[in-house]
Amino acid sequence: MGNTSEPGVGRRALWSVAALIVLTVRLLATIATTVFVLAWILAAVRSDLLNGWLWWAAGSAIALVVSWYLYSYLRVRYPSTSERWEP
Repeated sequence: MGNTSEPGVGRRALWSVAALIVLTVRLLATIATTVFVLAWILAAVRSDLLNGWLWWAAGSAIALVVSWYLYSYLRVRYPSTSERWEP
């Protein structure tokens, strides 16, 4: 009762957890990048381009790029095994 498991179940579970973390970071980085870039533009209009919001905007954009790369790496390394149609 439970001893007959498919091979690679642990690997798929680990991939699922890693993908969940990466996608969560990606969602939060997308929202943060939008907010921080708008705040940076508003502060740049009021004072100068090199204000404190620039570094928050750059950091969230870097987090977005890194999470984008990690998710695409995970999708190539561990592709979906579902029966759905993919082009």
